[in-house]
Amino acid sequence: MSIRRAMAAPGWILAAALALCCLLSPRAVRADEPDGSDIQELMDIRVTTASRRAEPLSRVAGAVTVLTEEDIFHSGATSLPELLRLAPGVQVSQMDTGMWAVGVRGFNGRLNSKHLVLIDGRPITSPATADVDWGKAVPIGLVKRVEVVRGTWTHLWGADSFTGVINVITKNAEETQGGQSVTLAGTTGAEQLVRYGGTMGDSGFYRAYVGGEYQTGNWVTGDGDGRGSTDWRRERAGVRMDWENAYTDAFSLQGAMVASSIRDNASGDHQVYQPHTRRNYNGYAQLVWDRATGLDSGLKARTSFTRDAVSVSDLSGGSNALDAELQQAVEQWGRHRFTWGAGSRYIWYDIENGDFASFEPRQRDSFTSNAFAQDRITLLDDTLYFILGTKLDYFGRGNVEFQPTARLLYTLDNSEYWLAVSRAVRADNEWIRSGGYVFDHHGTGFAVSPSSDLTTEKLVAYEAGYRQRLSNDLRWDVSLYSNRYSELAMLELDPVARTATLVNSLSGASYGMEAQVNWTVTPWLGLVPSVSTVYQDIYGLHSPPQGDSVPDRGLTTEWKTQILTKPLKDVGLDVLVGYLDGPSGQDSHPDYLLLEAHGSWKVSESLMLELIARNLGGSRRQYSTLRIGPSVDLRVTWNF
Repeated sequence: MSIRRAMAAPGWILAAALALCCLLSPRAVRADEPDGSDIQELMDIRVTTASRRAEPLSRVAGAVTVLTEEDIFHSGATSLPELLRLAPGVQVSQMDTGMWAVGVRGFNGRLNSKHLVLIDGRPITSPATADVDWGKAVPIGLVKRVEVVRGTWTHLWGADSFTGVINVITKNAEETQGGQSVTLAGTTGAEQLVRYGGTMGDSGFYRAYVGGEYQTGNWVTGDGDGRGSTDWRRERAGVRMDWENAYTDAFSLQGAMVASSIRDNASGDHQVYQPHTRRNYNGYAQLVWDRATGLDSGLKARTSFTRDAVSVSDLSGGSNALDAELQQAVEQWGRHRFTWGAGSRYIWYDIENGDFASFEPRQRDSFTSNAFAQDRITLLDDTLYFILGTKLDYFGRGNVEFQPTARLLYTLDNSEYWLAVSRAVRADNEWIRSGGYVFDHHGTGFAVSPSSDLTTEKLVAYEAGYRQRLSNDLRWDVSLYSNRYSELAMLELDPVARTATLVNSLSGASYGMEAQVNWTVTPWLGLVPSVSTVYQDIYGLHSPPQGDSVPDRGLTTEWKTQILTKPLKDVGLDVLVGYLDGPSGQDSHPDYLLLEAHGSWKVSESLMLELIARNLGGSRRQYSTLRIGPSVDLRVTWNF
């Protein structure tokens, strides 16, 4: 029985209630924001992802959600994917123990992510497979804010940002002085993280952390003999150092290492292979230099090296990425506010083929380069702005790709209107071009061979949006979009030979809307309802779409409401309730109810207790054949 039939009445009641909230209470400020925080302060949060330079949210011509430290705390999130559930237009599903499918505006899956994920400007989207291993991300307690920029931003961030950018910005070392111990234990397993920060001379600060985690995986089950992956172990350590020089130069040096192992039972993946123990290793080092050259201008240089262990099916090995970029934010010159930059990336691989997956040739390298420019032109002082930008990407083969955008922003005292039209491309990754594996289609295995003649995927996006601050306690925003796709890659199946070939034969369109309200009803009650809906009419030339991250055809709607309460001075209770209604008849993305709760008690200035409950609606399939069951964990945070 589907969830839609089993919970038809509650689903309609919930949908009606949330729709009423959206109509009557156009995004809600948290009931216990830091002192002095209000809707005006939220609107003036300085966003860097949308223009590669700091500017208030009220000057952004695009769909942006900023998840602050308060949002992170009230979510009770223990990982970044759990936090991203709060952003409208971002679809988050747990596939297996430690495995997540995160999509933006309709694309979701284990591999071939079409959005870019950054941590402090460093891309963590795998150059080999284009997926994101969320297990190697930073500890959630080190995150200062997350900027979720939806839509096409390839004119600034390149082809990886096909449908959006998720930029995770961590706290600097000065903000994490002293010691902190975070202990998590419950039905999912146990985790311990210890960090300590101190000073280096008069202008330097440092932070170091070490931690370990174990998850049983017992709350993930499958149908019949299927079961989730078990015994996930992870160890991590990291360090960060920050210096400032007379308020003109700032340097940041950081690095981390993560090692993990899991008993992979292979039940939640589309690839066909035998259960085995999978081990992953990741390490990185990054240096950032930021120089202020004026009140609203500066130079920024960033370089990093990342080593990733590749683990897809039973294929093993590693990828190495060395990248560098330089950008300049130019001082306002007349009516022009200009930003430009350039970068390059060198990647090399060393792969060991397995019995069920291969990568040929096993040693290869690639060099990519890019340059971007954007100009914000003031048409009417403090009211009307025209943004024109483009990025040039060279993928190491073929032609230079041109990815322009044109945006219009109209601002009033308490509201903003914006329009945008953009062209984007997305290049195939090394796994698609050079990987061979077995693909499961309705219980039949199809052998996939590497493709050498794929072209770039194309997108033309039309967007519009509106943000309004109705009062110090009430704010709402809405965005609309229409995306036109062509030459998307999909698997073309030969049922006789049981082979599959990747071809650029997928095209079509999608239409969507996202809306969110932020409303402080009383000093002890806040509401954050949101709704996201996308209709996709994607089709192949000869057959229905097949493959990973291929969008479902039809209408997908997601309703969510976050209820934030503070019944006592030092006690909080936060609830997230949601309902995802997938396309009718699509078994790959069933509809399900989301119900989570977070209770907190500030025992003293140095001790915080939190009770975190997930999936209280029962065991449900989210984006795989596995069912994700309920869990309850206790988190103890001690500052010393």
